[in-house]
Amino acid sequence: MAEEKNMNYEYLPEDYEAEVLRKKKAGKRKHKREKAPELNIDSLMDILTIILVFLLKSYATDPVNIESSADLQIPKSGALLKPAATVNITVSRTAISVDNMAIPGLELKDGKVDASQKRQGEDSYFITQLNKVLVDAVEKKRKLESINPDVKFDGTCTIIMDRELPYRLLTEVMYTAGQAEFSKFKFAVVAESGETM
Repeated sequence: MAEEKNMNYEYLPEDYEAEVLRKKKAGKRKHKREKAPELNIDSLMDILTIILVFLLKSYATDPVNIESSADLQIPKSGALLKPAATVNITVSRTAISVDNMAIPGLELKDGKVDASQKRQGEDSYFITQLNKVLVDAVEKKRKLESINPDVKFDGTCTIIMDRELPYRLLTEVMYTAGQAEFSKFKFAVVAESGETM
């Protein structure tokens, strides 16, 4: 009879309690690994909102942004009109740029564009590299117009030109812009108060 009672009981090893504790700890670790950490994105959203507001404010402050330099002296005027957001063609004494991006390979010497940069040589009014960049600018404006109905491309560009450059260069720039679908021209001047108009 005593032997039958011993058979009903299970034999427990000496380190049974330690093994049970180890299994519980392993289960907790496994549970922690399975649970993905939660991200708190409130702070990130606050930062992104502040950056967005800053960028919109800095982008919308002034449609004509002119960097002054020794080879770009803008004429002075008593004009009262504020500048509008258009494609800007800047003609300094050494280079021509569109929207503050210099046109590679196009340099001015003595107020003239090299004959190799014109379609039909020295007497031509068509500046090839300038036309390519302006056509690209028109395409960008038309794409923007198709996406945003509030933006209208009306063929207006603003010419920012050094006051010492010859009139012939101005006519070449205007003719080339006209070939790229620009039909209205505005000229940036410095008001008597020192503000760009």
